[in-house]
Amino acid sequence: MKKRRNGAHVHHHTLKTIRAVVLGKDGVGKSALTVRFLTKRFIGDYDSTLEATYRHHLLVDGQFVSLDIMDTAGKNSTEKMQMCMSFAELFFVVYSTTDRTSFEEASLLARYILQGKPLGPAGPTIMIVGTKADLEFAQEVEEQEGRLLAEELGCGFYQVSSAEGYLETQELLFDSVKRCFDKSKTSTLSRVKEGIVETAKSFRKRSLGHEVAKAQRERLQLRPRSFSDADPIHEASKPKSSSHEDLSQDGDCHRNSVVSTASF
Repeated sequence: MKKRRNGAHVHHHTLKTIRAVVLGKDGVGKSALTVRFLTKRFIGDYDSTLEATYRHHLLVDGQFVSLDIMDTAGKNSTEKMQMCMSFAELFFVVYSTTDRTSFEEASLLARYILQGKPLGPAGPTIMIVGTKADLEFAQEVEEQEGRLLAEELGCGFYQVSSAEGYLETQELLFDSVKRCFDKSKTSTLSRVKEGIVETAKSFRKRSLGHEVAKAQRERLQLRPRSFSDADPIHEASKPKSSSHEDLSQDGDCHRNSVVSTASF
C-alpha cells in the first residue's frame, strides 16, 4: 500500500483565499509581471486587449493560500475600477520606470482606490510597483519617486525587472500576501477589542444604574419623615361631657371615623 506523502493533499478548509488585481497603463508590463508571479517564465509580448484571471496556490508562513489574480487590460475607466475594487483586496498598481505618464496614472489609480476603500485594519493592501528596472538607459522615473509616492499613500513599494528578476518578483508576491495576512489579523483583533470595549461600557452602564438606584433607596430610608409622610392623624376626641346629648354626639363621631378609616 502506498503511503500518502505529507503535504500532498490539502483540505479546502485549510486554504485562505486572497483575490488580487494588477492595474496600470497598457504597456507597463502587467501581464509579464503576472506570469512571473505564477511561473518562472518571462514572455515579452502579450495581447494588450486580453484580460484574464488566474488561480495559483502557494504556501506562506505555513498557511496554504489560494490566490485569484486578475490581469487587466485596456482603459482604466470608472466602471472598470469599481469592478476591480469589488473583486480584490490586494492591488498591484504598476507603472513603467521608462514612462512618466504611466507613473502619473499609477498615482491616480492608487488614490482612486483609497477614496473608495480607505486604508486600515479592514482596508485593501496596495503595492506600488515600478517595472522595467533593467532598462536604466531609458529611465524616466527615479526609484525614489516611487518610494515617496508609496510613503505618502501608505502603500508598499517595489521596483523590479520582470525580465531578469524572478526572485525579486517572488519576494514581491510573498510580501504582499503577508501584508494581507497582517491586515486580516489586525482587523480580527480590532473587532475583538471593540467587542470587549462595548461589553465593558454596557457593564459600567448597568453598574452605574444599580448604584444610582441603591443610593436613591438609601436616601428615601434616611430622609426625616414629614407630615405628609406620616400616618394620617384622626380627628381628636372631644372632651367628655356630662350631657347625655354630648356623649351621643361623641359616639356618632367615633363611629363615623371608624367607617371612614375602614373605607381605605
